[in-house]
Order: sequence, then C-alpha cells, then structure tokens
Amino acid sequence: MVLGTTPFKLDGNAYYTPEFPRGGRSAFFTLQVTHVAGGPTFNVDIETRNVEDAAHTVAASFDAISAVVVAPKDATGLKELVRLKMTVSGASSTAAVHFILPEPAWRPN
Repeated sequence: MVLGTTPFKLDGNAYYTPEFPRGGRSAFFTLQVTHVAGGPTFNVDIETRNVEDAAHTVAASFDAISAVVVAPKDATGLKELVRLKMTVSGASSTAAVHFILPEPAWRPN
C-alpha cells in the first residue's frame, strides 16, 4: 500500500513522475494534499508528448497549492505520453507537502 509521496523544496528543482501512456485524449486528475510543512507553495503541471517528440508541453496546471486540499484538474488534448512536473517552493529547503494522486479518470475526448 502506498500512503502517498512527500516532496521537499531541497534545492528547488522540479520533481517528475515517470511517463505513462494516456488512457484517453482527456483526463480528470485529482490531487489530495494531506500535509503541508514550512509554508510551501506546490505547483503541479500535467505535461504530455508523443513518442517522437523531444520535449513535453504543458496540457494543464493545477492552481498553486499551499494548504491541505483536494484539488481537481481537467486536462484535454493529451498526447501519447503523460507525466506530472511538481515544484515545491518556500522560504526553507525543508518546506514540504504530502500528497496522494489517484489514477486519473480517462475520457475519449
């Protein structure tokens, strides 16, 4: 059982999920932030690309998160591969969030 993920600000560089194949051209994502520490701001982008593309593009971005919340985001126009880019900012390198990211709800369009 996975209880969630806890990224810290550390050096401020982004975290990336592994790429995964899309399950449809659109998806509804839900991000459940259960803990915050050190006054973080958590920014999450849903990125996408086709296999032959060299770079990802941003399909959608969650609103900036700085408190315990369940954040929804609808993403459309998804290409063959999807990943999430996550950045934690704050005054200290120990600023952190803990979140749970369920499987997205895929749609054909």
